[in-house]
Amino acid sequence: MATFKDIARLAGVSYGTVSNVLNGRGNVSSDKIQRVRQAADQLGYTPNQGAQVLRKGNSNLLAVVMPGIGDQQYADFYISFRNYAEAAGYRTALYLHDGSAAREAELAVTIRSELAAGIVSISAASPEHDPYQQAGFTGDEVLLAEQRPFSRYDYVGFDYQQIGRAMGRRTAGYRHIALMTEGADSYVTKQLLIGFTAEAQKTGCQCQHYKKENTARIADLALDILSADVFPEAVFCVNWNHATALRNIHGSFFAEKKLDIYTMSPLFTLPENDYQKYELNYRLMGKTAAERLIGRISGSADAAPQSTLLAGDGFRRWAPDPIPEPGSLTMLTLDSPTAQIMKNMARMYTRYTGVPVHVTVFPYDGVHEILTGMGEETPFDIIRLDATWMNWFAPRVFEPLSNLDPQADALRSRFLPGLMERYGGPGDSLYALPETPSAQMLFYRRDLFEDISLQRLYKEQNHEQLRPPADYAQYNRIARFFTRQFNASSPVRYGSTLTLGNTGVAATEFLTRYFSLDHDLFSPDDGILLDSPAGRQALAGLVESRAYSNPQHSVWWRDTARTFAQGEAAMTVLYSNYASEMTGPGSRLQGKIGFSMVPGGNPLFGGGSIGVCRFSKKKALAYHFIKWLCGEEVSTAMTLLGSVSPCSSAYDNYQVIDTYPWLSMSRACFEKSDAHRLPHAAVQFDERRFLSILGIQVINAINGTCGVAEALKRASDQYAASMG
Repeated sequence: MATFKDIARLAGVSYGTVSNVLNGRGNVSSDKIQRVRQAADQLGYTPNQGAQVLRKGNSNLLAVVMPGIGDQQYADFYISFRNYAEAAGYRTALYLHDGSAAREAELAVTIRSELAAGIVSISAASPEHDPYQQAGFTGDEVLLAEQRPFSRYDYVGFDYQQIGRAMGRRTAGYRHIALMTEGADSYVTKQLLIGFTAEAQKTGCQCQHYKKENTARIADLALDILSADVFPEAVFCVNWNHATALRNIHGSFFAEKKLDIYTMSPLFTLPENDYQKYELNYRLMGKTAAERLIGRISGSADAAPQSTLLAGDGFRRWAPDPIPEPGSLTMLTLDSPTAQIMKNMARMYTRYTGVPVHVTVFPYDGVHEILTGMGEETPFDIIRLDATWMNWFAPRVFEPLSNLDPQADALRSRFLPGLMERYGGPGDSLYALPETPSAQMLFYRRDLFEDISLQRLYKEQNHEQLRPPADYAQYNRIARFFTRQFNASSPVRYGSTLTLGNTGVAATEFLTRYFSLDHDLFSPDDGILLDSPAGRQALAGLVESRAYSNPQHSVWWRDTARTFAQGEAAMTVLYSNYASEMTGPGSRLQGKIGFSMVPGGNPLFGGGSIGVCRFSKKKALAYHFIKWLCGEEVSTAMTLLGSVSPCSSAYDNYQVIDTYPWLSMSRACFEKSDAHRLPHAAVQFDERRFLSILGIQVINAINGTCGVAEALKRASDQYAASMG
């Protein structure tokens, strides 16, 4: 096996230089870093993790002990725990005890010998025998999740008595039911029984309790339940796998008999309709457990053992309320990633209600043309409107929601703070609901930014650290560094991207940079501030960036996302509702995407709102649909499919966050945005017309048709003339 001395000899450097490079420390030149890496690769060097652990006295390993990963809730828990731990710089390892306390005790000894920094356990142990204390773990090194046989450690779980009460209340209306639980000795089962029994006794139903011990087969127990002398009208399960087995047995042998199945289950972001499910966010539990355990290990958390009980999501409801009237609906929407997703959601609505929903998709300019000429004979009942068009078009094409529902204003509570003010329409009237709110974010190649040889080379050339840019001047320096035309050693061809497919997106490329320098596009007396120091700096920087981008610029934001996914650019600024395109089929950046606040810290809003067409003959039915579409269950499911949710609860759904980790930051971007792009005095402002004027001059400047100052003066003069 190659040693540091072998690598030093081949690379022509000192032993200390090799140690610094391979351990990621020290002030080493980019040339020496490259030589050490090439020598290490040539000699087939692999680091000795065991030796590193022995030198440090412990490791950065966090052990996860659980019954198995066949149960979806435990897989959810582990995925979320691992993701949070790895983001915090820890490694994770999974150990399965299969429900055996003896096996768990053996694993505790093994984990101790591997010098793990900490351990989280969904334990099978009894209160009389603590395997972790016996293996030498301290109270700060162990956290218990779900099951709680010992009180000396931190604990994270759900309020199982409350869950039991909620399920017990569902027994109302049944005469004969069955309850299917794990063995009665477990902490979870005991807590559930307390709550369930207290409520079920009030309903007067007859309940037969069946317990699954460790050695019992679930299918056999399910067969026993359904073969009883009195066939149960409903079965209540505490485990989703048990419910699945029960459903299979029922369908195979007792399909002629009606059976309702209630079960605890992990959180389902997409609908699953075989059961009535009390859903629990195990991904949130995994993240919470990792956060608490790492806090104890690092000394930043409270020293005394803490018990954290998470609220369950409960019996979530996918079906809409009864429809107010029969009929069919038509929807007009801009072409976007959300358009196809809305078509799929419309099919679900039709299955629940019998109401067909026809979704018509038009390109950007096509939708604008339709809206401009819209009148009494329009075929559309529902319109999804670009957020930048709301000020001008909302009063012209939408029915105020207060005319349809006196309680419409109460819908604000389901959405992120401030969204209704930005997406609901101008003035005090509420015209629409925020269907796909999005904010600009910076996305970058994390693998490139974390490469120590590139970090060193950038510092040598620019005298600053290579990190996500804080402003657009730094953005351009980094983009130039990663453009192969200016840096032959760059691993990618371009440093950045440009989206210039029409005048609207070209204007947005400019405004992105403008609002990093100034928060207001208009003076207090509503004079346009394009031809200003901020305007000239923004446009000059944008013109410069043309040299750092593919000459075959992207036409639309979706194209930008897909181009970035091919790995030929180091950075891009993109709206969050298009970011899911970066991880789609064919992406070369899986696991390599970093994200940050946009340079300047003032992101623009994008996305769209959805409302009821004021010319529709079926306004009540249209409003029924948009309320359902913008509800927590449906909007969260749409987010998992690639959209962005307006609902606060979606940002605590770690199946969504684990799939699209940048969404946790996009929530902060909504709060940070402070871009005033409308005149102060104007109640209505045709922003699309303004963007067209501005975009033409931006394209002229980028193409060299005119200079920066001339382009901005032309745009200012044309805007003033159009407003006069």
